[in-house]
Amino acid sequence: MPYQRIGLLALLLWATPAVILAQAPRWQVSLSGNPGLNSFDRQAGAAWLSQQGVLFLTSDKVLLYQANRTRKFAQLGPRRTGGGAGNFLLNLRVLSVQDGTLLHSLDVPTSGGESQVVATKGGGFVVQAGSSLTSYSADFAKVTERELDLDTSVRMEHWQMRVSPSGERLVLMHERVFMMPEFLADQTVIHDGRARVDVHVLDATTLQTEKSFVLEHTLAFWAPQDDHLISSNPAHSYSDGQMGVLDFNGNWSAVKAEVPKQSNACRLGMIAIDSQRVALYGCDSVTVFSAGGERLFTHHDLRLAFAAVRAAGAYLAVQCDHYRMEASSPSGGLLAGTRADRIEVYDLENAARRMAVPIRSGRVYFAISAQGELAVVDGPSLRMFQVAK
Repeated sequence: MPYQRIGLLALLLWATPAVILAQAPRWQVSLSGNPGLNSFDRQAGAAWLSQQGVLFLTSDKVLLYQANRTRKFAQLGPRRTGGGAGNFLLNLRVLSVQDGTLLHSLDVPTSGGESQVVATKGGGFVVQAGSSLTSYSADFAKVTERELDLDTSVRMEHWQMRVSPSGERLVLMHERVFMMPEFLADQTVIHDGRARVDVHVLDATTLQTEKSFVLEHTLAFWAPQDDHLISSNPAHSYSDGQMGVLDFNGNWSAVKAEVPKQSNACRLGMIAIDSQRVALYGCDSVTVFSAGGERLFTHHDLRLAFAAVRAAGAYLAVQCDHYRMEASSPSGGLLAGTRADRIEVYDLENAARRMAVPIRSGRVYFAISAQGELAVVDGPSLRMFQVAK
């Protein structure tokens, strides 16, 4: 989150969260042990250092992935236009949810650019390694592969990849940004920005294109469903306070839901919980909406910034960052930043907080399962927690 100038020191002293008692994990494993990975608390000086994550493939399998530099250049194969090969490997490790036992290892050639993994239906998954997209079955067999088009003439280019709650649809957004939106200090919009966004809806197993359309602006937030997206207004490259349904032909219609407007200090994120619910988060609140825009759950706290959200079944896991004082700015004013503080787990059926796990390092990655397991990669270790029944 960008630094914000805070006028009163007292505000930050009030904002400091109370100390949380540590909750014992079911088990814990060192990443440098059997998984053979590096600490996830790496300084993001290069793009590849942040290409890592954790996700549940099934109720009994959890997957870790991490891009790492390798000296085995000759074994990687030919370099593609935008990645795959080079001198990096995307290391994938699948562990047992029950006890952390290593079940499977897979190393995929990649570049120093974008790499990520998403879970699909039935325990399958899709790996993006640079410009290469590969679908794998639940038994780790390669199903199919597809190349992503890259435009090297554009300075700001990005691929977003998300999967629908059923795991059957994969939505890709190829963003080419020519001009970013710009706001004045009073949040007056100077211009909307300018971009081209090619949206591709794929079968998550075969990676075949089922639908495609083009947008003239990036989306401030969006989440995929099996037959549409829930998104911000595509007429702007920022949140204008509206949310709606974007069908797979590119037609958008607003729903009756009030969402925060974007500002210089506030960016919003959205995830799909299931076919009926999405979660919108950012700045000082996280809200669960129905597909029709009804507010089903809201957690609002001015003391915190909500940096990331994961959801499965009835559980919502939220990364809570707290404000803290930093060194004085060159002009002599006080600066406030944020630091990861804890992960809170909410039971959406009862609208109650069920668990809070303190974060030890500055960078954390986590996932929640429908059974209530919380996987937390916090620095050099993976810890598995269980929400009490």
